[in-house]
Amino acid sequence: MSKTVLIIDDEVHIRKLVARMLKLQGFDVLEAINGQQGLDLLKQHHPDVVTCDITMPEFDGFDFLKAVRSQPDIKDTPVIVVTAMGQEKEILRALEMGANAYLTKPFSASRLIKVINSHLHNN
Repeated sequence: MSKTVLIIDDEVHIRKLVARMLKLQGFDVLEAINGQQGLDLLKQHHPDVVTCDITMPEFDGFDFLKAVRSQPDIKDTPVIVVTAMGQEKEILRALEMGANAYLTKPFSASRLIKVINSHLHNN
């Protein structure tokens, strides 16, 4: 049975690129344009892992992490933050809020797959 990854990113070209990379590796993919849509898809489909951008309008990645970690039925879902924000302050904030990993854009397909697989095997 293939694993499902939810990609949350408001930048369509990044989201589509990541989706294509994951599909080529055999993953099923769900896509959301912001944290609220991502939260709705997470509750509905219960993907195996989530990749989430931080900087998005309205409901950003920090809002998403806070919402996910506060809800018992989804709080254990692995969330990998994938963002251009590489400052230590932002990385620490995301990890303190419950992110399982933090990747800074740009990243290689092999690095993303390795991080996703490590969290799939840990669950």
